[in-house]
Amino acid sequence: MHTFFDNETVAAHADVPAVTAALQRALHSLATGRAAVLARQRIDCGAVKLSTMGAIWLDEGLAGEKVYTTVDGRFDFVFNLFDVGAQGRGRHLASFAADALTLARTPALTVVAAWAGTAGTRKLALFGAGVQGRAHLEALMQLMPFEQACVVDTADVASWCAEASARWGRPVRQCAATEALDGAEVVVTATRSKQPLFDGALLAPGAFVAAVGTSLPTGRELDDTTLRRARRVVVEWKPQSLLEAGEVVIGLREGCLDESRIVDLAELYSGQARWRDSPEDIVVFKSVGIGLADLAAASVVWRAVQGAAA
Repeated sequence: MHTFFDNETVAAHADVPAVTAALQRALHSLATGRAAVLARQRIDCGAVKLSTMGAIWLDEGLAGEKVYTTVDGRFDFVFNLFDVGAQGRGRHLASFAADALTLARTPALTVVAAWAGTAGTRKLALFGAGVQGRAHLEALMQLMPFEQACVVDTADVASWCAEASARWGRPVRQCAATEALDGAEVVVTATRSKQPLFDGALLAPGAFVAAVGTSLPTGRELDDTTLRRARRVVVEWKPQSLLEAGEVVIGLREGCLDESRIVDLAELYSGQARWRDSPEDIVVFKSVGIGLADLAAASVVWRAVQGAAA
C-alpha cells in the first residue's frame, strides 16, 4: 500500500529553512545536468483546468510530478514521489496533498533568490497579505535580517502586521505603496493582480524585486518602467518562463525588455551569468514555479517523515 500524506502532515514537516537548503542543492544539480525539469502542461475543458509539472533529481535519487486542478479560481494539488535511485528502480514512494508543499516551496525559492540577488536587508516591501504573502513574510523575516517590513494590501491587515511585528521583534507595518517602496532593498509581490501594482520609478537603486503572484502569460504585477530599469530579469528556467511569465512575455512583446537581460537559475548556478554587476543594479526575479522546487520540498518532507518513523 502506498503512503498518502495530508496537508497537516506536510505542513508539519516542510520546514522552510530545510526546504531552502534543499532548493539550493537541487539548483546546483540542475546546473550540472544532474536534475531535469518537466515544464508545466495545462489543459482546460469548460471551467475546469488541469495542470502538471515535475522533475528528476538524480543526486537525491528522486523524481516526482505535481498534478492540480483549478476550478473557480481555487487550486487543489497532489504530488507523487518516486524512488529513482540505484535500488529504487523507479517505484512510487508516496503521494502528498501538496497545497502545503506549494506554500513552503514558493517562499523558499524567493529566499534563495533574495539571498543572492539583494544588495541589502534593511527594509522589505511586501505587496499582498494573502496566503502566499503571509508565508513569504514568515520565511523572509525568519531567514533574512530585515530591520523592518512594510505591507501593502487593499484590505485592512494592520492587526496581522502588529502580530507579525511582535513575533519577530521588528517593525511590520501596513503602508501605502509609495511609503513601502521608499528605500526598500527587497520588494516582493504576491497578489492575484493581473495589472502592475506600482510605478517602477519609485524603486530604489539596487532594489531586488521578486514577482511571484501569477504564472499566466496574460497578467503581470510589474510595470514597463520596472522592466526597463532592471539590469537583470532572473527566471527559474527559461524553457518554461519564456512562455508563462507575464512580465517576460509582455515585456518582450512591448519592447521594454530584451532577451539579453534575461537569465535563469541554471545559468546563474553554473557561473554562466551573474546576478548583478553593481550594487546599484535593479534585479527582478520572476517566479512561476517549477517542478524541481516541488520535488525539493517533497524530499524534505519524505526524509523528515522517514527519520521520525525510524
